[in-house]
Amino acid sequence: MQIGQVARRCGVSVQTVRLYERMGLIETAQRRESGYRDYAGTVIARILAIKQGQALGFSLSEMGMFLQLSPQTTEQALIEQFVEQKVQQIEQTIQQFQRLRLALEEFATRSADDSRECPVIYALAEMACVQGVSDA
Repeated sequence: MQIGQVARRCGVSVQTVRLYERMGLIETAQRRESGYRDYAGTVIARILAIKQGQALGFSLSEMGMFLQLSPQTTEQALIEQFVEQKVQQIEQTIQQFQRLRLALEEFATRSADDSRECPVIYALAEMACVQGVSDA
């Protein structure tokens, strides 16, 4: 499959496919006699998995770690530490979204004459403060 076909099927740019190949996230394409890249069909699933991982908050380097994991990995302690950190981050994100959902529900049930500031703003500000503390 040519690079343009892969890009279209995955909803990414040709440059993204090239980047993933340079980073080792997808297997290197074979070259045809014409010089065009020829990708295996398995590349589609990998690119879609990478894009989904990114949508869920994983970085490209984290996705690279996942793609390299296997039961034979010798750095088990490193993997366990990485997984534990990601689980903690996911738990924090879940809690933030639950607070945001409550704020949205409160906002939706407010009466038209309620002059208090929007509770969603407070929930988002709280999320930013928590994020700022964890990023520092």
